[in-house]
Amino acid sequence: MPVAVAKREAAPAGSRGDETRERLLKAALRIFGELGFEGASTRALADAAGANLAAIAYHFGSKEGLYRDVAKFVVERSSETILPTIDRIAQSIASKKLSRSDAIELLHQLLEQFSAIVIGSRYTDSFAEFMMREQLHPGAAFEILYDGMTRPMTEACASLLALASSRRADRTTTLIRAQTLLGQILVFRTSRASVLRQLGWHEFSKEQLKVVQSIVAENVEWILAGK
Repeated sequence: MPVAVAKREAAPAGSRGDETRERLLKAALRIFGELGFEGASTRALADAAGANLAAIAYHFGSKEGLYRDVAKFVVERSSETILPTIDRIAQSIASKKLSRSDAIELLHQLLEQFSAIVIGSRYTDSFAEFMMREQLHPGAAFEILYDGMTRPMTEACASLLALASSRRADRTTTLIRAQTLLGQILVFRTSRASVLRQLGWHEFSKEQLKVVQSIVAENVEWILAGK
Protein backbone atom coordinates (compact mmCIF):
# COMPACT_ATOMS: atom_id res chain seq x y z
CA MET A 1 0.00 0.00 0.00
CA PRO A 2 1.44 3.42 -0.94
CA VAL A 3 2.79 5.46 1.91
CA ALA A 4 0.89 8.63 2.73
CA VAL A 5 2.69 11.77 1.68
CA ALA A 6 4.36 13.31 4.68
CA LYS A 7 4.53 17.02 5.25
CA ARG A 8 7.75 18.07 3.63
CA GLU A 9 10.45 19.66 5.65
CA ALA A 10 13.13 21.92 4.29
CA ALA A 11 15.12 20.35 1.49
CA PRO A 12 18.50 18.93 2.45
CA ALA A 13 21.25 21.41 1.80
CA GLY A 14 23.47 21.25 -1.27
CA SER A 15 24.00 17.95 -2.99
CA ARG A 16 23.08 15.78 0.03
CA GLY A 17 19.45 15.63 -1.09
CA ASP A 18 20.48 14.61 -4.61
CA GLU A 19 22.78 11.92 -3.21
CA THR A 20 20.00 10.53 -1.03
CA ARG A 21 17.59 10.48 -3.97
CA GLU A 22 20.16 8.66 -6.11
CA ARG A 23 20.79 6.10 -3.37
CA LEU A 24 17.07 5.49 -3.00
CA LEU A 25 16.64 4.97 -6.75
CA LYS A 26 19.50 2.50 -6.98
CA ALA A 27 18.48 0.60 -3.85
CA ALA A 28 14.83 0.53 -4.93
CA LEU A 29 15.81 -0.81 -8.36
CA ARG A 30 17.41 -3.81 -6.67
CA ILE A 31 14.74 -4.33 -3.99
CA PHE A 32 11.79 -3.95 -6.36
CA GLY A 33 13.53 -6.31 -8.79
CA GLU A 34 13.96 -8.93 -6.08
CA LEU A 35 10.65 -8.56 -4.23
CA GLY A 36 8.27 -6.75 -6.56
CA PHE A 37 6.21 -3.69 -5.69
CA GLU A 38 3.97 -5.36 -3.12
CA GLY A 39 6.79 -7.33 -1.48
CA ALA A 40 9.08 -4.35 -0.95
CA SER A 41 8.29 -2.43 2.24
CA THR A 42 9.15 1.23 2.56
CA ARG A 43 11.28 0.34 5.57
CA ALA A 44 13.32 -2.15 3.52
CA LEU A 45 13.71 0.41 0.73
CA ALA A 46 14.89 3.13 3.09
CA ASP A 47 17.24 0.81 4.97
CA ALA A 48 18.81 -0.46 1.73
CA ALA A 49 19.55 3.11 0.73
CA GLY A 50 20.83 4.11 4.17
CA ALA A 51 18.12 6.76 4.34
CA ASN A 52 15.37 7.55 6.82
CA LEU A 53 11.80 6.54 6.05
CA ALA A 54 10.63 10.11 5.52
CA ALA A 55 13.08 10.50 2.63
CA ILE A 56 10.84 8.40 0.38
CA ALA A 57 7.86 10.67 0.94
CA TYR A 58 10.05 13.77 0.61
CA HIS A 59 11.70 12.84 -2.67
CA PHE A 60 9.00 10.74 -4.36
CA GLY A 61 5.72 11.37 -2.55
CA SER A 62 4.98 7.69 -1.98
CA LYS A 63 6.24 4.17 -2.61
CA GLU A 64 4.44 4.17 -5.96
CA GLY A 65 6.09 7.48 -6.80
CA LEU A 66 9.46 5.89 -6.08
CA TYR A 67 8.51 2.88 -8.22
CA ARG A 68 7.59 5.10 -11.15
CA ASP A 69 10.78 7.12 -10.82
CA VAL A 70 12.81 3.91 -10.80
CA ALA A 71 11.24 3.10 -14.18
CA LYS A 72 12.17 6.57 -15.45
CA PHE A 73 15.68 6.05 -14.11
CA VAL A 74 15.94 2.77 -16.05
CA VAL A 75 14.73 4.43 -19.26
CA GLU A 76 17.13 7.35 -18.90
CA ARG A 77 20.16 5.19 -18.24
CA SER A 78 19.27 2.64 -20.93
CA SER A 79 18.59 5.34 -23.53
CA GLU A 80 21.83 7.26 -23.11
CA THR A 81 23.60 5.19 -25.76
CA ILE A 82 20.86 4.11 -28.13
CA LEU A 83 18.44 7.07 -28.09
CA PRO A 84 20.61 9.23 -30.44
CA THR A 85 20.52 6.39 -32.98
CA ILE A 86 16.74 6.02 -32.66
CA ASP A 87 16.32 9.78 -33.11
CA ARG A 88 18.58 9.73 -36.16
CA ILE A 89 16.54 6.89 -37.64
CA ALA A 90 13.27 8.78 -37.07
CA GLN A 91 14.68 11.93 -38.68
CA SER A 92 16.06 9.98 -41.66
CA ILE A 93 12.74 8.23 -42.25
CA ALA A 94 10.81 11.50 -41.92
CA SER A 95 13.03 13.10 -44.57
CA LYS A 96 11.98 10.34 -47.03
CA LYS A 97 15.53 10.32 -48.40
CA LEU A 98 16.62 7.06 -46.80
CA SER A 99 17.80 4.51 -49.36
CA ARG A 100 17.48 0.75 -48.91
CA SER A 101 21.23 0.39 -48.33
CA ASP A 102 21.14 3.20 -45.75
CA ALA A 103 18.23 1.51 -43.99
CA ILE A 104 20.14 -1.78 -43.85
CA GLU A 105 23.22 -0.06 -42.44
CA LEU A 106 21.15 1.73 -39.78
CA LEU A 107 19.38 -1.52 -38.89
CA HIS A 108 22.73 -3.21 -38.28
CA GLN A 109 23.88 -0.25 -36.16
CA LEU A 110 20.69 -0.31 -34.12
CA LEU A 111 20.90 -4.03 -33.36
CA GLU A 112 24.61 -3.84 -32.61
CA GLN A 113 24.02 -1.09 -30.05
CA PHE A 114 21.01 -2.88 -28.61
CA SER A 115 22.99 -6.08 -28.15
CA ALA A 116 25.83 -4.18 -26.51
CA ILE A 117 23.37 -2.74 -23.97
CA VAL A 118 21.38 -5.94 -23.38
CA ILE A 119 24.24 -8.44 -23.40
CA GLY A 120 27.49 -6.60 -22.83
CA SER A 121 26.60 -3.97 -20.25
CA ARG A 122 27.10 -4.98 -16.62
CA TYR A 123 24.93 -2.02 -15.67
CA THR A 124 22.00 -3.74 -17.36
CA ASP A 125 22.27 -6.55 -14.79
CA SER A 126 20.65 -4.26 -12.23
CA PHE A 127 17.77 -3.46 -14.61
CA ALA A 128 16.91 -6.98 -15.71
CA GLU A 129 14.81 -8.23 -12.79
CA PHE A 130 12.85 -4.99 -12.52
CA MET A 131 12.03 -4.97 -16.23
CA MET A 132 11.17 -8.67 -16.35
CA ARG A 133 8.70 -8.26 -13.50
CA GLU A 134 6.92 -5.51 -15.39
CA GLN A 135 6.76 -7.68 -18.51
CA LEU A 136 5.31 -10.64 -16.62
CA HIS A 137 3.06 -8.61 -14.32
CA PRO A 138 2.48 -5.12 -15.78
CA GLY A 139 2.08 -2.51 -13.08
CA ALA A 140 2.64 1.17 -12.44
CA ALA A 141 5.95 1.18 -14.32
CA PHE A 142 4.88 -0.65 -17.48
CA GLU A 143 3.72 2.35 -19.52
CA ILE A 144 6.87 4.29 -18.60
CA LEU A 145 9.11 1.45 -19.77
CA TYR A 146 6.97 0.78 -22.85
CA ASP A 147 6.69 4.39 -24.04
CA GLY A 148 10.23 5.32 -23.09
CA MET A 149 12.09 2.30 -24.40
CA THR A 150 10.21 -0.71 -25.79
CA ARG A 151 7.93 1.05 -28.28
CA PRO A 152 10.54 3.45 -29.77
CA MET A 153 13.03 0.59 -30.16
CA THR A 154 10.53 -1.76 -31.81
CA GLU A 155 9.11 0.90 -34.12
CA ALA A 156 12.58 2.01 -35.23
CA CYS A 157 13.47 -1.59 -36.01
CA ALA A 158 10.17 -2.20 -37.84
CA SER A 159 10.47 1.00 -39.89
CA LEU A 160 13.97 0.07 -41.05
CA LEU A 161 12.84 -3.47 -41.86
CA ALA A 162 10.00 -2.11 -44.00
CA LEU A 163 12.45 0.02 -45.97
CA ALA A 164 15.19 -2.60 -46.18
CA SER A 165 13.11 -5.65 -47.02
CA SER A 166 12.50 -6.70 -50.59
CA ARG A 167 9.17 -8.21 -49.52
CA ARG A 168 5.96 -6.28 -49.05
CA ALA A 169 4.37 -6.81 -45.64
CA ASP A 170 1.59 -5.29 -43.56
CA ARG A 171 2.34 -3.51 -40.29
CA THR A 172 1.53 -6.54 -38.14
CA THR A 173 3.92 -8.81 -40.05
CA THR A 174 6.66 -6.18 -39.99
CA LEU A 175 6.27 -5.65 -36.24
CA ILE A 176 6.46 -9.40 -35.64
CA ARG A 177 9.65 -9.58 -37.70
CA ALA A 178 11.06 -6.70 -35.67
CA GLN A 179 10.16 -8.49 -32.43
CA THR A 180 11.92 -11.65 -33.62
CA LEU A 181 15.08 -9.67 -34.40
CA LEU A 182 15.05 -8.03 -30.98
CA GLY A 183 14.04 -11.28 -29.32
CA GLN A 184 17.11 -13.12 -30.61
CA ILE A 185 19.15 -10.58 -28.63
CA LEU A 186 16.92 -10.46 -25.56
CA VAL A 187 17.19 -14.22 -25.06
CA PHE A 188 20.83 -13.71 -24.06
CA ARG A 189 19.51 -11.64 -21.16
CA THR A 190 16.33 -13.46 -20.20
CA SER A 191 18.00 -16.89 -20.44
CA ARG A 192 21.48 -15.70 -19.55
CA ALA A 193 22.38 -18.54 -17.16
CA SER A 194 21.25 -21.27 -19.57
CA VAL A 195 22.99 -19.69 -22.55
CA LEU A 196 26.28 -19.32 -20.70
CA ARG A 197 26.01 -22.89 -19.43
CA GLN A 198 25.35 -24.32 -22.89
CA LEU A 199 28.16 -22.34 -24.48
CA GLY A 200 30.59 -23.12 -21.68
CA TRP A 201 31.18 -19.41 -21.09
CA HIS A 202 31.49 -17.74 -17.69
CA GLU A 203 30.41 -14.31 -18.93
CA PHE A 204 29.95 -12.32 -22.10
CA SER A 205 33.36 -10.81 -22.80
CA LYS A 206 33.91 -8.26 -25.56
CA GLU A 207 35.11 -11.02 -27.86
CA GLN A 208 32.11 -13.23 -27.13
CA LEU A 209 29.74 -10.30 -27.59
CA LYS A 210 31.25 -9.75 -31.05
CA VAL A 211 30.54 -13.39 -31.92
CA VAL A 212 26.88 -12.96 -30.96
CA GLN A 213 26.66 -9.65 -32.86
CA SER A 214 28.10 -11.21 -36.00
CA ILE A 215 25.50 -13.99 -35.93
CA VAL A 216 22.69 -11.47 -35.35
CA ALA A 217 23.98 -9.56 -38.40
CA GLU A 218 23.93 -12.78 -40.45
CA ASN A 219 20.36 -13.45 -39.38
CA VAL A 220 19.34 -9.96 -40.47
CA GLU A 221 20.79 -10.58 -43.92
CA TRP A 222 18.89 -13.87 -44.19
CA ILE A 223 15.63 -12.17 -43.27
CA LEU A 224 16.20 -9.32 -45.72
CA ALA A 225 17.07 -11.79 -48.47
CA GLY A 226 13.74 -13.56 -47.93
CA LYS A 227 15.34 -16.97 -47.40
